[in-house]
Amino acid sequence: MSPARSTWLKYGGFVGSVGGARVVGVLLTAITFPIIVRRLGVEVYGVWSYVIAVLTFLDLLANPGLTSHAQQQVAARRTAAADVVSDTLVLRALLTLFVIGLVFTLAAFEVRPDAARLLRFYGVSILVVNLTNAEYLLSSLELFHVRSALSVAQQALYTVGVVLMVRSSKDYMWVPASILISALPTNLCGWIFVYRKGLRLQLGLHIQRWWPLLVPSGHYALATTMSTLYHRTGHLVVRWFMGEYALGIYAAGTRIVDFVRHFVSIGFTVITPRIAQAADSPTSLRRLARFAIAGIALVGLPLILVILTTARVLVPLFLGVQYEESARLLPWLAGYVIMAPLASFYSGTVLYALGHYRQYLISAAVGAGAAVAAYLVLVPLAGLRGGSIAFVLGELIVALVAYRLAPEAARDVWDNALLKVALAASAVMAVPLLLASWFHLRPVLPSVVGGLLYVAVCGWQTRARIAAEMQRVD
Repeated sequence: MSPARSTWLKYGGFVGSVGGARVVGVLLTAITFPIIVRRLGVEVYGVWSYVIAVLTFLDLLANPGLTSHAQQQVAARRTAAADVVSDTLVLRALLTLFVIGLVFTLAAFEVRPDAARLLRFYGVSILVVNLTNAEYLLSSLELFHVRSALSVAQQALYTVGVVLMVRSSKDYMWVPASILISALPTNLCGWIFVYRKGLRLQLGLHIQRWWPLLVPSGHYALATTMSTLYHRTGHLVVRWFMGEYALGIYAAGTRIVDFVRHFVSIGFTVITPRIAQAADSPTSLRRLARFAIAGIALVGLPLILVILTTARVLVPLFLGVQYEESARLLPWLAGYVIMAPLASFYSGTVLYALGHYRQYLISAAVGAGAAVAAYLVLVPLAGLRGGSIAFVLGELIVALVAYRLAPEAARDVWDNALLKVALAASAVMAVPLLLASWFHLRPVLPSVVGGLLYVAVCGWQTRARIAAEMQRVD
């Protein structure tokens, strides 16, 4: 077997492992998400979404880009970056204690008792879970099979907790409890595999090494802050202007498209170390970029078509009729399924993996500025529809700016045979969906027919192209 083919098969196995875990995770989420939104109700689910948004911002103080820098360093240097990982853990532990104090202070000013209790319990829980999480190291060390197995185990334990313990809106505290109980054991198992891979921690107060660590980490922290702004500001603005009930509707809609887009970006975790190692090889970088963009189109375009045609039937069916308004938001949110993976690839994968942290920050900051301005203008003017538009707009701006700042090899992606296949197959898939719309048929069966046509066209057109690409040597 040629080295090129062996490499493609190896990373194909990684993608299969991560993708398999993602599929299992999606199936488990398909169980837990409807249970949570149905049994908590719209208003309590809105409170839960607000608490998540607030703690996402606070977690930036506990982890100001430190794991992002450590992940990039381990991907490039492997076990030689043990000192970076050790200093990262010490700094994060100290910052976590500080943020726990902020959580209790913020909870003291919360007017809703349920929100205050969630802030305190979930705040402490998620900070501890995030501190002990080794997933970023498993990815950098290319332990993708281990990462996938632990991810499935954690999600399965979480699902059991939600199914058994969340019976009504009074059981809202069991949602964060299930997260804590399921995540801590699997996190600790992750560190066992990191140790077996040869990465040895050297814990201690090496204060003289903190400043060189904080400089690049600070850029990643600011970039993560910007990312959190364009993802989560909408939740805060909707609650401020429209209340908890409207936030529950909005949060359900955005959660659905965020859930779907994970199908599109399955392979990004796998190729991040490869891109980090391709910094001096434009040929490798170009090929990885072409495959990534083709993958976004091949998976994302049919999913958008399915969302546009089936949302008003499937959302009330799975989430309940009280979330019917969320289905009306999905046509405005559907573009997120493509825009978010594009932004994730060019900003969070290419610029990040290559260590271009200033460009990474610029792309996230421009997107955050545009999104926050859009939220503050569009939510008061157009309500939840305006918030949905702003949600997608932030990702679009990040993708455009990051694309312009990426190396030329990563932008040479449009003369791409696989991309043309995705467009052609999507056009074929759209035919039965359009016919169903014209004749006012229920969209589920036409979506299945369109999906089968899409798979058939892609399978027929892509096999030879992928095989030829695997035979090429950099």
